[in-house]
Amino acid sequence: MENNRISTYAMLQNIVSKLGLREVYDLPFRDIMSWMMEALAHIGGYTALETITKKVKVVNYTGKYPRDLYAIKRVIDHPNFRQVRGGFQISETDVEVTIEYDRFPLDDNGFPLYPNDPSTKDAIMWYVAQFLAIQDKLPTAKLTPQYCDRQWQWYCGQARAEGFVPSIDQWNRMVNIFYRLIPEKDEYERYFEGLNSAEGLNLDPLNSNNSYSNNI
Repeated sequence: MENNRISTYAMLQNIVSKLGLREVYDLPFRDIMSWMMEALAHIGGYTALETITKKVKVVNYTGKYPRDLYAIKRVIDHPNFRQVRGGFQISETDVEVTIEYDRFPLDDNGFPLYPNDPSTKDAIMWYVAQFLAIQDKLPTAKLTPQYCDRQWQWYCGQARAEGFVPSIDQWNRMVNIFYRLIPEKDEYERYFEGLNSAEGLNLDPLNSNNSYSNNI
């Protein structure tokens, strides 16, 4: 497993250990797993999601979204698609198209993977803790729902800020786009190829091997 992500089991271990729940035998683990995903959705951020592509069958001009979809990015070769409840519509039917979308990454057993950073883990723990406090499942009365909620609000903001910090590759892509002399239009037609490459002054465009640089 990648070092920047941990499994649902590891996240549960972290929560049980830090909140002192090892002697609590009636924990609602299914509810806890649901609360963990709710917390991650509230936090958001680049690090919580991964972008993948998948083929989808279109019937009656409508394609259904995959169950693991969080947010649709595009339907390849169909830039004018329209979103409908539970799917999307295009101008063709009885075809197979490729969609690109964001999802929460999953392990081999189909359970979510979580960002392996302290702020996110603590935020998720306190989000779960406030519901356990409401149900009187925590081992100490000092952890009131109000206290847990304050801790959640603090760590959620911290985790969200860290989650939206772009990687080195993302920074480089944004810098190249910002300094581009000739704006790219309709990048989806070339599947966004070359968008993250630096722009150069090509004095001999006919003999150039770079088909994605802008020639001036």
